[in-house]
Amino acid sequence: MFKPDSTISADQFLKMLKTEKQICSLNLSNLEFDGIDFSGKYFTACNFYNVKFKNCNCKNLNLRMCFLESTEIKNCSFENSDIQFSSFSGAEISDTNFSDSELLQNNFNGIKALNVNFNNSDLYNSRFIDSVFNSVFFENCNLKETIFFTKTANNVSYKSSNTKIAVMLDDNSLSEHIKKRLGFI
Repeated sequence: MFKPDSTISADQFLKMLKTEKQICSLNLSNLEFDGIDFSGKYFTACNFYNVKFKNCNCKNLNLRMCFLESTEIKNCSFENSDIQFSSFSGAEISDTNFSDSELLQNNFNGIKALNVNFNNSDLYNSRFIDSVFNSVFFENCNLKETIFFTKTANNVSYKSSNTKIAVMLDDNSLSEHIKKRLGFI
């Protein structure tokens, strides 16, 4: 999916970001972005591994098959975004808004989320396995086939969301034997 020689510098990428609406197959690992406007951009098959996003405008962002694993996302807005088949595994996300977004079939496994808003979003078939939530809101969301197997959850709201067709477990609800059999440990 990624070309090994597709890594570019932050300066090269920022120049590209100003002129291109669609960006494909770039390796943007280990970069830092502060106050950058990503709004309305389309990213396909891009690698954002270990990237730091701070104070970024990501409204109306489109991501397809992108890797945002081990990222740090602070004080960003992803409102009205369309993010599908992407992985945020191991990300630390704080003070960030994903409201009114299409977040379909994404991997949020192992995330640490603090003050994160997913309200009014469609999270169909996404996964939050072994995640830590503190002040995370999933109000009025489509959670059909979404898996929540949280390690820690404090001040989490699922108000007016369809939790009955989601898989909702916490670390205390399964025996060690069942966790091993399901592949959680």
